[in-house]
Parts: sequence; structure tokens; C-alpha cells
Amino acid sequence: MVGTLQNVFNGEIRLGEILIASIAFGVFFVDIHRLGEKLKLNFKPFNCASCLSAWMGLLLLLIPQLISIVFVMFVAGVIAPIIRMIMDYLWKKSN
Repeated sequence: MVGTLQNVFNGEIRLGEILIASIAFGVFFVDIHRLGEKLKLNFKPFNCASCLSAWMGLLLLLIPQLISIVFVMFVAGVIAPIIRMIMDYLWKKSN
């Protein structure tokens, strides 16, 4: 089922989740793993986190069944390195 503006207005599609999921997707692929460079896709939207996030946001709006999957996968993929940096900092500080 394709998402529509009516689904958004009825509260069936949660825009906050779409925003967070699409931003996490863009940051994960462009900034953390640099997959655009690794796959020789060094052009927009693949080398631009905000561009890739915008396109993913549109895709999630049109196919809302993907929201939960993308949200869990890529938010976890972005938060994990942040937690690791914090843990490394705390470990070095304590020694």
C-alpha cells in the first residue's frame, strides 16, 4: 500500500519515525561506512548524507511498511559507534 497525505493526516504514518529513520540511513551509509566511495558511486545522492536522507524519507513515505525495519536497523547502526566512542573515552579516562 502506497502512503498518501491522507495517511499522514490520519496519524497512520508517523513523520517523526520517518525523519529519524531517513537521517540515520543517510548518516550510516555516507558518513559512517562511506559506501558511495567504496562502491564507486561518488555522486549525489550517494555521497551526500542530506540528499540520501531526503530520498529515503520520500521512499518511506511512499512505502510505510519499511519504516520500522529501516528505523531499527539504521538508528542502531548510528548509535552503536557513538556508544563505542563514549566507552573508549571513559576507559582511557579511568586508566
